[in-house]
Amino acid sequence: MVKVYRKDLDTFYEVSEERAIELEQAGYSRDPSVAGTEFSGGGGSSSTKPQGPSFDSALATARALFGFMPEEVINEYAKQWIKYDDTELAIAQTRQSDAWNKNFSYLKRDDGTLIMSEAESLSVKASYAETLREVGITDSSQFDNKFNDLISGEVSAAEFQQRVDLVYNQVVNQIPEVERLYRERYNINVDQPTIFGALIDDEISDKVLSGDIQTLQLQAQASIRGFTQSFARFEELRKAGLTTEQAAQLYEQAQPLIDLATNVGRELDITTLEDAALGDVSASDNLKRIEAEIASSLGGPDLGAARTRTGEISGLIAD
Repeated sequence: MVKVYRKDLDTFYEVSEERAIELEQAGYSRDPSVAGTEFSGGGGSSSTKPQGPSFDSALATARALFGFMPEEVINEYAKQWIKYDDTELAIAQTRQSDAWNKNFSYLKRDDGTLIMSEAESLSVKASYAETLREVGITDSSQFDNKFNDLISGEVSAAEFQQRVDLVYNQVVNQIPEVERLYRERYNINVDQPTIFGALIDDEISDKVLSGDIQTLQLQAQASIRGFTQSFARFEELRKAGLTTEQAAQLYEQAQPLIDLATNVGRELDITTLEDAALGDVSASDNLKRIEAEIASSLGGPDLGAARTRTGEISGLIAD
């Protein structure tokens, strides 16, 4: 640790080497002889020492220590330092102020303890932003509230990286198709980073738009496999509980099963398969009868081979 002094203080502070360098820029010195010299008069007599540092010196120190903070928080710290003449007490009281709560309340747990310091939070947010840049989102300003929520939830930068990677790997192949459908539905161009941003943060879009994007994901799963239906139908499926993962399985297996049904003289359409996937009793019973006829037609040993070639048809029916 390093001792630093100021001419308007007759004491010293022990700080790190890095902090000492910063404070020297604000008027501190490592020379103990400068301590309190501002209060010495001519001929060896002394004047009355003012209580604590002046506001200008306090503000200069606050900016040297916390230059990354909003100005209103810096001003609050300077006021508290004048009051207490102690850096630790000053920052502790600053963290109780309205100015601090306005900007950093997300750092405080319910019990009043800090999740991390203000500087550490900026470092973590920078890591969050870098993770988003890796998936094409170069402007992370729209994620400010999301970042605050993540820190409040004590989500580390590494965990956020894992979450984003997981979502991105699940949807990256769908994004071009969603982009096309979005352009067709709204007659506007939406880039891939915006689409992905909406998928990982609902606040980027309002609730309706967020729902539309989820619906378009379902539509994309169908259209890339050759099934075209109205947006209203996919909106209905989304509201009924069909997820993107279920849709991927459903439409991947649908055409082979429809072909098998045709081969045994049965009519099977995509609507029946969709309803069965959502647990509709009538559609599920109909699908089971068709599967039984397919199994009977193919025969026992051959059925397993057929299922291997065409997909697990029983997986289309919800449990």
